Amino acid sequence: MSQTHTVICTAGHIDHGKSSLMVNLTGYNPDVLREEQEREMTIELGFVFYGDDVTFIDVPGHEKFLKTMLAGVSSVDGAILVIAADDGVMPQTREHFEILQLLGIKQGIIALTKIDLVDEEWRELITEDILELIKGTFLENAPILPVSNRTGNGMEEFKIALDKLIASARPRYDRGLFRMWLDRAFTIKGSGTIVAGTVLSGRIKVGDRVDILPSGINARVKRIQVHKSDVKSGIIGERTALNLPGINKNDVNRGDLLATPDHYRPTYMLNARLNLLGSVAKPLENRTRLRLHLGSSEHIGRVIMLERQPIEPGRSGLVQFRLEDQAMADIGDRYVIRSFSEGRVLGGGALLEIHPHKLKYAEANDLKRLQRLETAEPREIVKQYLQRVGEKTSDASTLAKELAFQISEIIDIISSLRRDGEVRILQSSPKWQVADGDCYNRLREEIVAFLSEFHRKQPHVKGVRRSDLRSRLMPDAAPILSDTLLKDLSSDGIIKVEGEFIWLSDHKISFDPQQEKLKQKISNIYLTRKFNTPDLNELSTELKLKPAEVEPILVGLCELGELIRLRGPDGKPFHFHKDAITKARQILLDYFKDNNELRFFEFRELIGSSRKYTTPILMHFDDVGITYRDGEVRRLRSLE
Repeated sequence: MSQTHTVICTAGHIDHGKSSLMVNLTGYNPDVLREEQEREMTIELGFVFYGDDVTFIDVPGHEKFLKTMLAGVSSVDGAILVIAADDGVMPQTREHFEILQLLGIKQGIIALTKIDLVDEEWRELITEDILELIKGTFLENAPILPVSNRTGNGMEEFKIALDKLIASARPRYDRGLFRMWLDRAFTIKGSGTIVAGTVLSGRIKVGDRVDILPSGINARVKRIQVHKSDVKSGIIGERTALNLPGINKNDVNRGDLLATPDHYRPTYMLNARLNLLGSVAKPLENRTRLRLHLGSSEHIGRVIMLERQPIEPGRSGLVQFRLEDQAMADIGDRYVIRSFSEGRVLGGGALLEIHPHKLKYAEANDLKRLQRLETAEPREIVKQYLQRVGEKTSDASTLAKELAFQISEIIDIISSLRRDGEVRILQSSPKWQVADGDCYNRLREEIVAFLSEFHRKQPHVKGVRRSDLRSRLMPDAAPILSDTLLKDLSSDGIIKVEGEFIWLSDHKISFDPQQEKLKQKISNIYLTRKFNTPDLNELSTELKLKPAEVEPILVGLCELGELIRLRGPDGKPFHFHKDAITKARQILLDYFKDNNELRFFEFRELIGSSRKYTTPILMHFDDVGITYRDGEVRRLRSLE
């Protein structure tokens, strides 16, 4: 969705004729407060309407009301820079013009007012000053239109240029989620609380519910007004007033955000590109305390230089803002910073991340990621988020809430990324859980490399435990990611998975020549001893070797299936030859042909062993489902 309504702001020094210009254009005075009209200066934001689809925001020109001005220009499509011919370019003219540039306004026109007060020669001098001011800026090729608010001279030509500006306004991308900064809140008797602002995105309808943020209060919209008329809905770009019954006026403040429920949450940190004004006297140092203006809100915080170096005047850098209170924002929002004590405008830029990790500085990968986000389309925003969460993965619902998109658009973006191989779908509809493609491919390669190294170091072992592989390579990974990786590698014939164990498909258990001889010797010992076998230490002593030399052979024989490793009641390991266990099983089954129950001492005598070895063998038959204990005896389970 894109906007069909245009917002134009006027900016300039006090008493340069902004409000009078609005009266001439629309017939309405934006100075609605008695104090403003008496003093003939705009204190609060003034709003007037030019036709049905254009709103003019008249913002204060005096430095005392600078932060009010900042609230007004956060969501406009074009600007009228007003400069009086008798005064020319004043300090606040420059400051307001700098703010328009910092907020990313791309087009506008210049009104040279009060031409009836100066002669032609003076007007030409002022025009030269203006041309110098706008050189190299978004207004460099903008028309400079002389007008007189008192006589009306030049007004028709000004309207023609204004209409061209409105027609050329670039539609803003709209994610479809309602969002509106509040710059006014008041109470009307019989109606309750009214809030007003300019719709930043989406559409709001009568009956919709909205979140008031950062407080998190939920409210219902009873009435909507646009251009002082009741309407059923308000859309992006429109100056809109909403009636919120049941909400106390004290529960809403200028700077709050009204938004679609469950998609936006407060933050104390923001990552951004910061452009420092060339007129600033000195570099901006790390951890400088300052004022950040975002939408209609003001926050105090410190700026962290992610590129480690101070930002020089006229230059830019990547920064992290750490705020002292909660802010509401979205990726791409424009902001302005002022010095903490003097209130001097220092710079501004655009937000890149809304809920970043806390950083003292950014590593190379973080810097590259943030630089890509500066020109990011929605698809790139989703991809960058998935790269940031990595092994933890995400799903459509979480992506929609974290990035403030509609779920339908997130699913479309996921589908697009999948077609290009940039994500791996772990679970499709309805959850749509996904992992970043680069992360997935990296883990896939690391699994194969890990198994190769494991087999190289322990060729006598069949495979690695799933839990060991996970803890070594991806301890923070979502279980569905590790499961999908193993499933895909198995389907591709690269690995084999059997129960808890994983190994490369081409791996074969092997021994060096010396170990091979020892393997045969150990296998024969266990085959001969049958039901009275040595443990590791006894075997090592018998072979006159160290346990560390013998243990790998025992493990390999178990992996090959020649030996079977059992555990006693205390967890102690016992090894038996496979033929011995097969023999013991047959003895057991033969006994049950003529008997219904078996006592421990009876089986011990049948195999000619002691309690020490009989116990793990009987426990094994219980575990594999051949027998079960019934008090002091064992009975045969059905083997069907």
